[in-house]
Amino acid sequence: MRATLLCCIALVISACTINHASDKYACTKNTDCDPGRVCNDGFCVVNGSQVDAPHSDAPRGDGGGCPSACTSCNVGQKTCTINCQATSCTNTVVCPTGYKCDIQCNTDGACKNGANCLNSASCNVECQSQNSCQNVQCGTGPCAVNCSGQSACKNVACGSSCACDVLCSGPSSCSSGIQCSSFACKSGLGCSSVPALCHSCQ
Repeated sequence: MRATLLCCIALVISACTINHASDKYACTKNTDCDPGRVCNDGFCVVNGSQVDAPHSDAPRGDGGGCPSACTSCNVGQKTCTINCQATSCTNTVVCPTGYKCDIQCNTDGACKNGANCLNSASCNVECQSQNSCQNVQCGTGPCAVNCSGQSACKNVACGSSCACDVLCSGPSSCSSGIQCSSFACKSGLGCSSVPALCHSCQ
């Protein structure tokens, strides 16, 4: 009886110390990951992909799969998330044609070489980090640019967007080159779609 009891205790202790393979991919920040991987949704994934991620907004494909620019997407609804913590945003970030994009410029200097939404259905650009978002180009659809990072947002062009909102809440944000769809849509340093004639989306 005593031998059986000791055996059971040993089994319980060994079960508690099992190291699951997924444990080595758990993370809270990019520096927790091996070289070539970034921290995304609590797991270290290969930079520029979600190979090891536990989930995404939707399966990365319906035959064609997500556009390569997206870190996650819903192909059926044509939504695309571009998370600069999960992929490199040092080159121009381009929203795929016809997609509704959420571009998260959430690392220092992210999207500094441009965010191109010219062919998008709509764009939401989050400029959360220092010196993020330069040369943002809106398309004809709704375009929202949130400049909450320090010195974020230079040269934002609303162009012919049917509703363009540029919110400048970060210190020294929107310091130059903010072009609203018209002078009537100017709001402080940024732009607003609220005044008459500044919102004409169908």
